[in-house]
Amino acid sequence: MQSRIQGCFLYSMNGKAPALDSKEMTALVTYHYWLAKGAPTGVKLPGQGYVKVAKPALTPDMARGRGVYENNCAICHGANGEGIKARGEYAFPPLWGKDSFNWGAGMHRVNTAAGFIQANMPYGLGGTLSDQEAWDVALFMNSHERPQDPRFKGSVAQTRDKHHDENCLYGRTPEALAASIERKAEAAGKAAAKPATEQVEAYSPAVSH
Repeated sequence: MQSRIQGCFLYSMNGKAPALDSKEMTALVTYHYWLAKGAPTGVKLPGQGYVKVAKPALTPDMARGRGVYENNCAICHGANGEGIKARGEYAFPPLWGKDSFNWGAGMHRVNTAAGFIQANMPYGLGGTLSDQEAWDVALFMNSHERPQDPRFKGSVAQTRDKHHDENCLYGRTPEALAASIERKAEAAGKAAAKPATEQVEAYSPAVSH
């Protein structure tokens, strides 16, 4: 649990993670366990995790995504993704730029962002965007620059090859990403066609931020 919390600070918040033995970490872990009080162990609860949005009928497109953003997202997140502040603090977070989540956060993956957006956005109107609109606006959002992946060692190509075998634009063109999405969709289709005994489902908390 402590490692997962540290990852959220490091990637999703683009900040400094509290030490494992700090009072802040103890408080956060305690709060997590309080929230889970009475919940069954080892059971997937409704609403847990991100919704998986199927590959869209059309290749995700940044121009369409810009339109979705302008019509549904800019009112809260700003015309340039800069977020909106109230009393000096962010009331609505930036989606790109220096204060946004970094290239190591789970939300930089287009499929992950599409799932979150489709289920939860616009704020208070989750589920109103189509799957296609969610993919398009996720691509548009993640086509912008943001803070570097903390695992970066001086080479975007090396960092991409080591840490970003994902549906993301880190070190990739939109065309390369579209080809990658197509390959992954084909692979998923082949895996689904196999007998159940041959399928293995795995989950790594290290890459879920």
